[in-house]
Amino acid sequence: MKLPAKPCLSPMVSLTPLIDVVFILLIFFMLVSQFMQLQKQNIPMKQVGKANSTQHDQIIIKLILDKRSQRLSYKVKNLSMDWLELQAHMKGRMAHEVVLTPEPNVSLQQFIQVKEKLTILGIKKIYSELIGYETN
Repeated sequence: MKLPAKPCLSPMVSLTPLIDVVFILLIFFMLVSQFMQLQKQNIPMKQVGKANSTQHDQIIIKLILDKRSQRLSYKVKNLSMDWLELQAHMKGRMAHEVVLTPEPNVSLQQFIQVKEKLTILGIKKIYSELIGYETN
């Protein structure tokens, strides 16, 4: 007795899921590349030799983080102040050189936010003395 031959079916690959995966990967890599560009920021470091020559034009702002409330306070010439008081203090001193010195518990993100706020105020010369941070 002869058995009937089964028709040979070739496996069919659907390309629809493959196209979906390719588009998801494309969107993912586009977003990641944008975030990577946001993290790059140049932070000019203050040279120690120049600090003594321009001491009268220099305003040193210490960034202090309160551990309980996680709020930043600022210290200028032994005067503690919040952001609004610092903003009023900096009014009219835009030509001066500002040196930011954060405490080690201040995060880099908070430091960058303060730097951007000072830039928005119109301060052009902002330097930093990063204490407790490793710089490459």
